[in-house]
Amino acid sequence: MFADYAPEHGGDRTLYDAAAGVVALQNAWHGGWAALRQIRAVNHVLSGRPADGKPLPEGERLAAVGDGWLSDEHTVPGIGAEWTPVLGALRPLAYRAASPALTDVQREPLLLLFEALTEGPLPGLGATLRAVVLSEPHDKQQRVGQVLRRDGRTVVVLGCQSVDARLGAVEWLALDHDPSGAFGAVGHFTLVRETRYTIGIPADRLAELTRLIREKGAAPWRPEAPEALVTATNGALGPLQATVLLAGHPHSPAAEGLAAVGLKPRQRTFGAQLLDSLGQDEQRELLGALLPDDPAGLWTAGPDTTAAGRLWAERLGTLVRLPEELSTDLAGMGVGHAEAVLNPARTPWLARTTVFRTDKDGDFAPADPAAVPGPYVLAGAVESLAALAYVLPYGHPLRAGLTDGLGALRRRLADPELLIDLHLDWTEKGGPTGVQLRKVFGLPETGGADANGLTRAGDALVLRPWYSDTEHVLLRPGALGGADDPVFGLLEGLLGAGRAPRLGAVRTLLGDDLARALAADGPAGYAQDPTVGVPALVAEVAEAHGLGADAAALYLQLLALPDPTDRNCARWTGWKPARIKKARAELAATALVVEAKRPRAGRTLFLPGGWRDLKAPALPLETWKEALYPVSDGNRTLPLVPVPELFTRAWERIRAGDAPAYEQLTTRATRGGRRRR
Repeated sequence: MFADYAPEHGGDRTLYDAAAGVVALQNAWHGGWAALRQIRAVNHVLSGRPADGKPLPEGERLAAVGDGWLSDEHTVPGIGAEWTPVLGALRPLAYRAASPALTDVQREPLLLLFEALTEGPLPGLGATLRAVVLSEPHDKQQRVGQVLRRDGRTVVVLGCQSVDARLGAVEWLALDHDPSGAFGAVGHFTLVRETRYTIGIPADRLAELTRLIREKGAAPWRPEAPEALVTATNGALGPLQATVLLAGHPHSPAAEGLAAVGLKPRQRTFGAQLLDSLGQDEQRELLGALLPDDPAGLWTAGPDTTAAGRLWAERLGTLVRLPEELSTDLAGMGVGHAEAVLNPARTPWLARTTVFRTDKDGDFAPADPAAVPGPYVLAGAVESLAALAYVLPYGHPLRAGLTDGLGALRRRLADPELLIDLHLDWTEKGGPTGVQLRKVFGLPETGGADANGLTRAGDALVLRPWYSDTEHVLLRPGALGGADDPVFGLLEGLLGAGRAPRLGAVRTLLGDDLARALAADGPAGYAQDPTVGVPALVAEVAEAHGLGADAAALYLQLLALPDPTDRNCARWTGWKPARIKKARAELAATALVVEAKRPRAGRTLFLPGGWRDLKAPALPLETWKEALYPVSDGNRTLPLVPVPELFTRAWERIRAGDAPAYEQLTTRATRGGRRRR
């Protein structure tokens, strides 16, 4: 009855794309129509009618599952995309479906989904429905699509979740409907886990919304709505984020959809990145809150920004957020990492601890994986702190939370139970790091493991069995004695500088330079303006080179900073164009700088000497500056010390005779040509 249902734009892959960003439909890669077919068939059997798909194999039909359960003779279609999570995301999906940012083709999969759901009882079952994973001994059973019933209760086996050949077990994904809401055991099956979904919109309202969209098309865009949402959240959502959210936070909007809501592609991307830092649950809740209780209100009064504001105050009112105007300053930095360290109490891997133990599969793993910082997350947090310390002017409200973020990171690393994976498994020469560590610490070539299978290499390093004879190298940061601990030198020597960037993040966290950069303070304004941070040094440079104060300040910026573009220097100093032009002209007339045009430099004055044409998001810069801060291709260059110290260090190099200059090329004179006779 449902096996041949194949509406245009209703395939699993198109459903996946339509729901992406709100809820993920796993296993949608095959591109068939399995999800809609199965939804309609499940609605059919939950209405009390027998399944009418393919006959169930006789063995499964006749074999008793125990406790009085009986099986339908036929099946429902097998699973493709795992669609059950949409039951908990219908309200935000309904809001998205009405958005003018979606084209009709992008909208159609959602409408087909709603129609399939509302043609039966599924969206109205509430607390009497749950998704379950059931386990039983594996004997090559063919239960996919089986319908089990007992005393008004119905269990529909949607698909095979997994087969564990080692344990001889098979797990099935199923929907369990018990009109009493009591549930309980399902025959001989073992309950592995259950999920209960809160249906955020009544079935009749979902059907009404679908009908309205079919009749009227998308709800009209209201240009005043973004400002209303910004106000409702007390500015926590900026204009771009508000616009993206009101547009339904579309996953892959077409150009015409973006034009309908007044967004450019880059604006949408940046707004979406900021929203993503909130977490998917919060984004879903906010989208759902924008849908009025009476869906017809979308066409008359517009989105319910007041309800979204109330939700924000209840769930996110204390959240520290990055203002949208920092987007240029923070280009190339993971925004989510910044907000994670600014809100340590809300960040699982900063706020929680966990023990490590052997799991059911025999692997040594954390009991709470979310409480363990991953290697990229840890490095991103350090980069975020360094970037915020550099770009935020003195007096900015966010600066007050930077040292708290560092403190939370250090406390987490000090946990004696914490083990972290920093990708330390292979040496620079390509061999296993574990082999070399066993030699260094005088361990036998094999063996020496404790009850958990771990071999300790000193206090800070742990070797864990990996594959074949190779061992995984884990770091226990709580056992490190500081940034100068010999373990850092040992690992950097084995791995090479280029293979241990994440190890460098741990070293930076334990050192003093970043801490001083985060705690730096001074008169209100940008530290990159030497007249704010080092006014006495500006006077000294001016006197030494016979420059005016403005030209001296500009020279210090070119000398010490990794990003002294013309635009940045103007923003840092606040000078008017005429004043900037005069300072540049005065400095350009000296031998201290050279005037030129270079790709992506953003300026025309440069220090004499070598030049590194770095890849974005890094800005190209003079090679003379590589002694001031870490510089790497493709990564943003971020000083790890207070900005005033950069000016001081750069000037001290000048005074010591290490001024920027072109290298003197020394060549051997060639012998004269052979004289003709």
